[in-house]
Amino acid sequence: MVIAWEDGHRSSYSGESLRWACPCAECRGEAGSPGRLARVQSLEADELRVQNVALVGQYALQIAFESGHSTGLYTFGLLRSMCDCPECRARKSAT
Repeated sequence: MVIAWEDGHRSSYSGESLRWACPCAECRGEAGSPGRLARVQSLEADELRVQNVALVGQYALQIAFESGHSTGLYTFGLLRSMCDCPECRARKSAT
């Protein structure tokens, strides 16, 4: 998945990086309990393939994976912070 930001920057994301970053309570945990992603070391192929992306208001994307998982809302702030291009990596290491 590629996002072209308003400032001209482009970010590219693999299905795998998006799935491991899923911000939903099932994946991250809640009420002091670890989420599913903390309890597994690998995911099945269908869990890593993006099936659909939908805009949620003006603040996030809801990403659905082929496995049926679709509860994570990826805010634009989260997605921008996940950018791993050389420019963003350099900026992160400078701070």
